[in-house]
Amino acid sequence: MLIIFSMLLEDFYNFLSLVFAVDEINRNPNILPNISFASQDPLQGDKQKFPYFYRAVPSENTMYAGVVALLKHFGWKWIGIIYPDSDSCINAIKVIKKMLTEIGVCIDFTLIVPAINDYSPARIQQIKFTIARSTANVILVYGSKNDVYYLELNVHITQIPKKIWIHTADSSFRMFTQENDTMVNGSLRFIINKKENPNFIKFIKEVNPSRFPPGRTFTTWWDELCANRCPFNPRRRNCTGVENGRLIVYSHCNLRFTGMSDVVYNSVYILAYALQKLYQEIPITERLNNKYKLKFQDLHSWKAAPEKQLTIDTEAIIWESNFTKIPQSVCSESCQPGRRKSTWEGQPVCCFYCIPCPEGQFSNETDAVVCMDCPEDEWPNTEKTACVQKLITFLSHEDPIGIVLTFIAILSSVTAAVVLGIFIRYQDTPVVKANNRDLSYLILTSLILTSICSLLYIERPERISCFLRQAIFGITFSVSVSSLLAKTAIVVIAFNATKPGKSLKKWVGPKVPKYIVLISSFIQVFICLLWLFIAPPSAYNNTQAEIAKVVVECDKTTAIAFYVILGYLGVLASICFIVASFSRKLPDAFNDAKLITFSMLVFITVWIFFIPTYLSAKGTATVAVEVFAILASCSGMLGSIFAPKCYIILLKPQKNRKSFVLKGSL
Repeated sequence: MLIIFSMLLEDFYNFLSLVFAVDEINRNPNILPNISFASQDPLQGDKQKFPYFYRAVPSENTMYAGVVALLKHFGWKWIGIIYPDSDSCINAIKVIKKMLTEIGVCIDFTLIVPAINDYSPARIQQIKFTIARSTANVILVYGSKNDVYYLELNVHITQIPKKIWIHTADSSFRMFTQENDTMVNGSLRFIINKKENPNFIKFIKEVNPSRFPPGRTFTTWWDELCANRCPFNPRRRNCTGVENGRLIVYSHCNLRFTGMSDVVYNSVYILAYALQKLYQEIPITERLNNKYKLKFQDLHSWKAAPEKQLTIDTEAIIWESNFTKIPQSVCSESCQPGRRKSTWEGQPVCCFYCIPCPEGQFSNETDAVVCMDCPEDEWPNTEKTACVQKLITFLSHEDPIGIVLTFIAILSSVTAAVVLGIFIRYQDTPVVKANNRDLSYLILTSLILTSICSLLYIERPERISCFLRQAIFGITFSVSVSSLLAKTAIVVIAFNATKPGKSLKKWVGPKVPKYIVLISSFIQVFICLLWLFIAPPSAYNNTQAEIAKVVVECDKTTAIAFYVILGYLGVLASICFIVASFSRKLPDAFNDAKLITFSMLVFITVWIFFIPTYLSAKGTATVAVEVFAILASCSGMLGSIFAPKCYIILLKPQKNRKSFVLKGSL
C-alpha cells in the first residue's frame, strides 16, 4: 500500500507541476486538478477527454480482468449476467462480453433490471423464472451497491439455490449490516483493497459533531455505523463496552466501511503532500517576485507497479451447501480424450456434443475440437487417446489360413511326386508311353515345382522372395501349359499327317514338342528377366491395406509383373484350349485331347474368378487368394490329366495293354 501511495504521490506532484506552469494558466485559467477517492469509471481514464483527472482507486478495467481470471481459474464457461439499465453499465457489459468471448466463456442469459427501485410483480417473476431455469450455476451481477441492494430486496436472488453469485459492486455498510440481508455462502465479491484507518476509532470517540454538515443523512449514517452504541451528541464518548470479549466499537464499526475511509485518507494526503513538495521546490525569490511564474525541470513520470496475478485461496471459500465440491458451470460436460466436440446447431460454442474420434484418429486432450491422425505406422489404442505401433503382419505359417495353404501345397506337391513315381515305375506300359511320356514327366515335374513355389508366398516378403515367387510360378506354369500344348499339337499333326496329300510328315518327330516347350517357356523367362532389370521388386510396409496393421508385402511392380506373367499364361492356355478342342473328336486311343481340353477349361476358369477376388481382397488376403489360385490350377491339371491314367495303371491293369489302347477302349 505504501508503494502505491508513493507512486500516486509522485505522479500527482508531477501533474500539479504541469498544471501550475504559467503558460498553461494563461491559456486556460480554469484548469484545476481533480483526484477521486471512489470513481472507477474506465472512461475517466482517457487522458484526452479527462487530462486533469486522477483517482486513488483502480479503474474498473482491473475488475474486468479479475472477473475473467476468476472464471478462468474455476473453469466456469457458462454464466448468466444481470445488470441495470444505464449507459455506463451497458458499455461495461459490452467490454466484459468481449473479454469473455476471448477466453471461451458463453453467456446463457442477460437480464437488464431497473436502474431504480421500480420492480413490477411481472418483472420480478420474469427475473426469477429466468434465473431458476438457467443451467448456468454462475451469475455475474454488475452494478452499483444500490442496484444490488434493490435487486435482492425485490427479487431475493440469493435465495435461489445452486447459484454462485459474482458481485462487482463494492460492499455497502448500510446494505450488509441489515440482519435480513446477508449473502449466501459461495458468493464472490470484488472490492477495493481496504484496511483499518489509523486512529479511526479514536476519531469516532472524540469527534465534534458540530464540525459535520447538519441533516438527517449524517445522523443516520452515524447511528448505523456503530449500531447506536456511541451516542451522537456528547463531546467525548464511552464506546469501549465489551461484547463477546471484543470491544463494541470494533464489533460494530465495519472495517470494510472504514476501509473506504482509508482511501479518502490517502487521497487527501496525496494532495497535501504534492502541494507541499511543489511549494518547497519553488525558489523563494520566485515566490516573492511573481508567484504565478512557476517553472519546473526534470519532470519524471512514475512507473506502474508490476502486474499482479490473481491469487485465489480455494480452500478458504465456503460454498453453498448444495455443492459438495467446487461447483462447475458449463453448458456441456467436457469431452474426454478419445472424443471431440461437435457443434450444437443454434447454440453457443460452449454447448456441444461429444462424439468418438473416427477410425485412425485420436485425441489426447480434454475438449478437443478435432481428432488428429496417427502416423502411418501407428494406430489409435482402444480408447483412442494415443497412438500405438501397428501390428506388423504378413501371410505366415502360423496363421490359420497359412497353415491350411501350406498343408494343401505340400499335399499337392507330394501327390504330383507320387504320380511322377508311378509314371516312372510304369514307364514301359502303353498308357504311359502314349502321347509322349517325356512330356508327361516334364508336366509332373513343373507341377511339383509350382506347388512348392507357393510356399514362397507364405513367409515374410523379401526382395529375393518377391522375385522368385512370381518368376518360378510363371516359368513352371508356362512349362506345364506349353507341354500340354505340345502334346495336343503333336497328336493333331500326327493324325493329319497320315492323310493323303498332306505335307505334315516332316513335323512328326521328337523335336517339335521340344521346340514348342522351349520357345514358349523362353518367352516367360524373358519377361521375368526384363522385369528384374527394369523394375526390380522389393518389399514394403503397406499401412493402408488393413486397419491397425502394417502389412509387409511386395511392391506394386511385383503386382504389375504378376499380371503380365498371368496374361501370357492366359494366352498359352487359350491356344492350348483351342487346339485341344479341335482334336477332341479324334479316336479314343488319343483321348489326351479331351483331358487337356477339360484341364485348360479348369485352368482358365480358376484364373478368371481369381482376378475380381484378388482385386477386392486386402492385405494378407490378396496373397492367400493368389496361393489358392495357384494350387487350384495345379490340382485341376493334375486331376484332369493324370487321375484317369493312374486309375488304369493302379486299379485297371488289364486295360493297360497295347491292344486296349489301339482299340480305344481305355
